[in-house]
Amino acid sequence: MTDLAGHLAGLYRMWFSAITGEGIGELPALLADEWRYTNYDGAVRDKGEYLEWVADQGPGVTFVGPYDLTVTRPGGLALVLGGYRVEGLPGGGVLELRFTGLWAERESAWQCLVHHNSEVAG
Repeated sequence: MTDLAGHLAGLYRMWFSAITGEGIGELPALLADEWRYTNYDGAVRDKGEYLEWVADQGPGVTFVGPYDLTVTRPGGLALVLGGYRVEGLPGGGVLELRFTGLWAERESAWQCLVHHNSEVAG
């Protein structure tokens, strides 16, 4: 894994920690103001809507990953592809997801511009 891929994997782990009820922490700084998110169920959220959604999540859900991370550098951006698993959903459910994220380096910090995930058919 390249240094950049390792760094971005760490940012995703920080992101996942915020969703699991460990506190929003640095998540707002990771998301660009123009950030857009498309969830596997088709929900589309801007930064404010997403941060509200994250704040409403509670403990019990676990994110495993990211894994199978690949990073390409089109221009000054980083295109990230990978997967993660969500465990501990109501009823004992587990989601296996693949994702695409587009990141930009701004003032020596990486911010996510767009994130999309899809459920792995199983």
